[in-house]
Amino acid sequence: MSPLLLLTLLACGPEPEPEAEPIDGLSLDVRQPGPFSAGYRLLHTTYDPGLGEGERSLDLHVWYPTESTDFDEVAYTYEVFTDAEVVPDAPLAPSAYGGSYPVQAYSHGDRGFGGSSAFLARHFATHGWVTIAPDHVDNLTFDNVEPRPTSLYAHRPMDITAALDALEADEVLGAVAATDRVVLSAHSFGNYTTWAAGGSTFEAVDSICAPEAEDCTQAEYDAFSAGFGDPRIVATVPMAGVIYRSWFGDGGHRTQQGPVLFMSGTEDPIGQQTHWDEMDTLDFTWLEIQGACHHAFALGGCFDLPTDEGHAIVHTYALAFARTHVLDDASVVGILDGSEVVDERVAFQRMNAR
Repeated sequence: MSPLLLLTLLACGPEPEPEAEPIDGLSLDVRQPGPFSAGYRLLHTTYDPGLGEGERSLDLHVWYPTESTDFDEVAYTYEVFTDAEVVPDAPLAPSAYGGSYPVQAYSHGDRGFGGSSAFLARHFATHGWVTIAPDHVDNLTFDNVEPRPTSLYAHRPMDITAALDALEADEVLGAVAATDRVVLSAHSFGNYTTWAAGGSTFEAVDSICAPEAEDCTQAEYDAFSAGFGDPRIVATVPMAGVIYRSWFGDGGHRTQQGPVLFMSGTEDPIGQQTHWDEMDTLDFTWLEIQGACHHAFALGGCFDLPTDEGHAIVHTYALAFARTHVLDDASVVGILDGSEVVDERVAFQRMNAR
């Protein structure tokens, strides 16, 4: 090699590596894990429900996409329930949706915890979504008030609003989390939260919460009468639970914001057929999973449905539904109208679909 050529090569240096093509989140297969790992952080917020009882402090579980693979075990509420499939306090991955990150909120069931359906949050995170799930204080596994106070029915939807507010204020995610259009999912008693935070009207408030009968305070009565609908919630995914007619009456569901994807299991008799029959005016889809028990939508452990198979069904439909109604994605319509079969164990019904 001539000295002149050697000097030229040294001056130029090695060729720079080409930049990786950005990931298009809408091109990903909702059935499969996405290209990211699931990062995890624990946030905290304090807010005043305005019911005359002072402030309420909540832990907020947050899952999000990361490129890190430094998986480590984290302990959710009370350090009893652990998860080794997340990367704690990981850096945020680049957005797969043009710079922002779509958002799912989640409400756990009676005596549950924010990580009760962590499988669902992790799947969304691998596809570039952020999920936030509050611990509903006074209704947790080891922190539960019995009988349920009237205030709990106000706190649950308020907790979701407070969680979204806290996400918007977060130093890392606040500027990029797309909280203007959120899908809210839930398990069991969390279904009540989806109807309340989703805008349903408390038609039965006079019979269940009458201040003159000392059933609740005037502040609580006024709060239920006004409702708890959060306009940021544009679609809901209630799982393993039906609407509470004792609160919403016969027609309170008609003011629900956006479409509803209701998932239930054949081994969990909760009155789902009656529930379906009553959803007269809503854009309402009902999926019944053969062999699914109550916890198929949370920790699993059903006798007739392997946990990983049940979770795969649930997160496939939930993500397809979220992409359709949060991101206006038409590419997964076949999954949601039943023309594309995800699993033969799913029975599919829809009404008023738009």
